[in-house]
Amino acid sequence: MHLCFSARGQESYLPGIAQTGEYYMKLTEKSVAVVANATSLLPNGTHTVDHLISLSVDVRQVWAPEHGFRGDADAGEHVEDGRDPKTGIPIKSLYGKTKRPPTDWLEGLDWVIYDIQDVGVRFYTYSTTLSYVIDACVEAGVPLMIMDRGNPNGHYIDGPILKPGFESMVGLHPIPVVHGLTMGEYASMVYGEHWMPATENEQWRTAFERKGGIEVIHCKGYSHREVFKEFQVPPSPNLRSIEAIWHYPSLCYFEGTPISCGRGTDAPFTLFGAPWFSGHSYDAGFTPKPDHGAKHPKYKGQLCFGQFLPTDMDTAYGAIHWNHLFDAYAYWKENAPTEAPEFFNAFFKKLAGSNELQGALESGMRVEEWVNSYYEELYQYKQKAYEYALYPHLGVETYQSN
Repeated sequence: MHLCFSARGQESYLPGIAQTGEYYMKLTEKSVAVVANATSLLPNGTHTVDHLISLSVDVRQVWAPEHGFRGDADAGEHVEDGRDPKTGIPIKSLYGKTKRPPTDWLEGLDWVIYDIQDVGVRFYTYSTTLSYVIDACVEAGVPLMIMDRGNPNGHYIDGPILKPGFESMVGLHPIPVVHGLTMGEYASMVYGEHWMPATENEQWRTAFERKGGIEVIHCKGYSHREVFKEFQVPPSPNLRSIEAIWHYPSLCYFEGTPISCGRGTDAPFTLFGAPWFSGHSYDAGFTPKPDHGAKHPKYKGQLCFGQFLPTDMDTAYGAIHWNHLFDAYAYWKENAPTEAPEFFNAFFKKLAGSNELQGALESGMRVEEWVNSYYEELYQYKQKAYEYALYPHLGVETYQSN
């Protein structure tokens, strides 16, 4: 398993921030806020904030998402405000008490810049943060520039659509679990479909577009037809390998159950289990311990039994592997001891984006029936995604869905 990422794969790939000529004249001597974290790097390792300062951009604020500016906070842990020790620039948290930038943060700004590596999954909160940033920029009339990056799960689209009433930080819009979009494409869809309150106000939209609207600085050498693997650092503390990123859409549902996803091990999101999983195919052992990605992991210090997934994959998944969840639920029903917790907690429905997945499991629905149940709405979403595509793609008919 690769515990760090290196720039490999498509030789010509460059992230948007590396296309300096595309934005230099627009940003030099301008006042900006930058939404950034540890992934905001140029190919040479220079951080986006440092790069912009070198171009005489007046970086007045850094806005930090989940895991913080340096990417070392636990999942779900509140991120505090502070200052960047290197530059002295104020760092304001968008994953604490404040999720949406208040209007006064944007006063005096010429641009807001977003540059974060995403993994293309609905419950990964960086995209929700981007939605709130879009909303604030439209209301304040401050244009938004997105330094686009490739999507490691952008070669397919799969999963049920989030339903009204289930909006949260782990899912804000009617999109599937694996949405198949770069953040530039995602922002274009959020704005184009009027999914945030401010985007429904025509007066605000007109003023926002007059100032520059949403400008996407395309990444170079990216295509939805190929699997994207180019990372310099992990996108978050518990996605430490490309295999973990590929397994993530299939395993994250366990976060809403009493089953561990391997937080507190050296291979989170490539295994799952619990102390009472033993026998059958759940015979691999692991013991979660506090580490830099999980200060208080589930089943800390307890021997767990479960299943280890491949960490040396030659090819990426082209669909969510629902069998992990469905098989684990069936095993829990038959084998969990009386003292074992209930299978579903309140977080499960937020991750699922509706009541439907829990209902499918409880009713004994087979995986094939579950996939067929969301096929039609998924197809409709794919048509919408096609309209906002900025990069070569496979087309609506050939996106995999099962």
